[in-house]
Amino acid sequence: MKPKRSLPLVLSVLCAAALIAAPAAASAATVETGRACYVAKGSNGVNIDVTGSGFTPGEDVFAQVPAPGGLGAVDDTTVAPDGTISVTVQQLYPESIEPVVEKKMMQIKGILSGQILAEVPFSITNLAVKTVPATASYSKVVTYIFAGFRPHKPIFGHFFRGGKLAVTHKFGEATGPCGTLHAKSKLFPGNGPRGAKYKVQFDDSKKVDPKAQPKIVTSLGSVF
Repeated sequence: MKPKRSLPLVLSVLCAAALIAAPAAASAATVETGRACYVAKGSNGVNIDVTGSGFTPGEDVFAQVPAPGGLGAVDDTTVAPDGTISVTVQQLYPESIEPVVEKKMMQIKGILSGQILAEVPFSITNLAVKTVPATASYSKVVTYIFAGFRPHKPIFGHFFRGGKLAVTHKFGEATGPCGTLHAKSKLFPGNGPRGAKYKVQFDDSKKVDPKAQPKIVTSLGSVF
């Protein structure tokens, strides 16, 4: 009789509704990194501060950054009773030493389920400068490439010869969350002797400031 089919039919409808609702519940979780871009300096990696909400209370999760061939960095934590997480993923390194912006993804992964519960993109770069070409005559126009400087701040080069300031040159303004700039200039934007040795301090201070941060101190003509 038809009435006997009513219960299975109701159960089927309920099961279908549950299957449809499951992805929506999983997608309610969100995660954020403290910065849009992290800057590595020298041989030091960066620590990524991670917060999130909408997770299952008490669940053990990984906060991880995928990288070619595995993971670039990972840490684990337990979801708080209110469904939030707060963890610091330590010592992530850029894949390159060049002044380039690398796109990364922060993922929150269930340790037992193996599922990616939430993810968010961010960037990482080095505090670095190079010229293209790497070496040239002082009068040749090259492309200076900067990364890791403070966004919306100018980048100056203070060129020293024999411990004395020879010239200060403004290259332009760093843009984007990773503080990048491509600028064309003579390799040495002054009129000094061709055979002289120059030391350069790159920073965002118009006046020479030994304590300026961030800064890069290097030699002119070397491979930056």
